Amino acid sequence: MKKVALIAAGVFFLACLTASAQTGQQEDMESDQQQSMMQQGMKKGGMMQGGMMQGGMGSMHHGMKGSMQMQGSMIMVNLLPEMDEQLSLSQEQTDQLIDMRSEFKKQQVDHQADMTKQKKKLQRMIDEDAPADEVRKQMKACSDIMINMHSAAYETEQEMKAVLTDEQQEELEVIMEEHDEMMQRGMSKSRGGMKKKMNQ
Repeated sequence: MKKVALIAAGVFFLACLTASAQTGQQEDMESDQQQSMMQQGMKKGGMMQGGMMQGGMGSMHHGMKGSMQMQGSMIMVNLLPEMDEQLSLSQEQTDQLIDMRSEFKKQQVDHQADMTKQKKKLQRMIDEDAPADEVRKQMKACSDIMINMHSAAYETEQEMKAVLTDEQQEELEVIMEEHDEMMQRGMSKSRGGMKKKMNQ
């Protein structure tokens, strides 16, 4: 019974890691789309237009509660270099942020490759009925990689913010607060519309 429970736990763990990795890849794709939409929106005259109005940073408001902040860090790392006009960034600041984002993406590629290898190793161990303690250690190895991926995003976000002046950091906070309020209002309207349709 213990072996069956362990195998089931291992399979479930693999499924969770796969879903999390897919979420990270989806965020990368979404962030690239968001960057393009935000650039268009900012050129038209405002952060709240274009990409932001169309859910430009909506990824920060979905996913599991435990990883919401880390997902937000990943999105911020991708978007900050594109906010040069809104934050009045100098060319030097913009170049620094772009370099930081590039380095972060390289780290993520390495982490994802390592994760793929470790997940395959875990699957082989389960298939071969490896001892429970060895499987547990391998599960921890996979979990550690995921933690490293998210902590790298958080650290990079903090390093990026350190490039900004106090005034720029304050402006960023204002922009994010305004966006959060708009997202909350949008979600409330959406829920209200769905209730009306259900009552009709």
